[in-house]
Amino acid sequence: MTDSSRFSKLFLMWSVLLSMSLSVLPAAGQTSAWSLPGAKETLAVYSLGGGKSSARETYLSEITYKGWSASLISDSWSGRNADSFWGYRRVHSDILFSPMKNWLGGGSTWQLMGNYTFSLERLIADTESSCLLLGPAAMMNIGCLYNRANSNNPATAEGYIALGLCADYTYRYSIKNYPMALQASLYVPMAGVGFAPDYDQPYWHMYHYRQYGRTLHFVWPGNSQVVRGQFALVLPLYDGCLRLGAGLDYFHNRLGGHLRRITHTQFELGYVFTFEHKSWSR
Repeated sequence: MTDSSRFSKLFLMWSVLLSMSLSVLPAAGQTSAWSLPGAKETLAVYSLGGGKSSARETYLSEITYKGWSASLISDSWSGRNADSFWGYRRVHSDILFSPMKNWLGGGSTWQLMGNYTFSLERLIADTESSCLLLGPAAMMNIGCLYNRANSNNPATAEGYIALGLCADYTYRYSIKNYPMALQASLYVPMAGVGFAPDYDQPYWHMYHYRQYGRTLHFVWPGNSQVVRGQFALVLPLYDGCLRLGAGLDYFHNRLGGHLRRITHTQFELGYVFTFEHKSWSR
């Protein structure tokens, strides 16, 4: 499977799920498992994740490393003032660790990566059964890979700062009067600055000759394909909700003259908390 087809299938999977959910009518008299936060109110989800990661970074090695991964995830939706054009604030952050191996050639690579996304969203569509939020987002990704095999370049940094789009869709339904909700979120960077060593030159070389500017590259979907998708089932539990979900990250580019391709697939288990702000002017 080519890189472009993998990237296209991520968008296709999210689009199909959205289309299928929009086509289903709600049950009469159903209650909601997930409602948008009111003004000065925040819905926060704290999750643990576990799954698989893979990475190919030619600065370190020409081969692909794979292995298990674990992550800590935080998501929140906050209601802003009623007169705000962007009625909601969305924040996502996560940190992931993965010890990966190459089973054919031997050796291992450690990976540590973090993501942060801040978005202002507007309610685009709202029905009894579903709602769609869409808005601009500021995104940051930072991390490192450390090759434990005997390599001349044992470690490399990963990262970008970009502006992009964030979309949140929720479909609410019930089974035998038990309310549930399906959620889908999509984050796509559109333009920003990415970091990559220029043609695999060692970091000490950049430092010695002060060639820092050559490591920064303009990124957009034409030269850097990055997407994060989240899918979740929300189930009421006690005073909050249980959130069972999955997250998928895809990161691919050839900045600086070398290939990098990193993927994360995480199963997420979290709990939803509701907070009310006594004084909040935003």
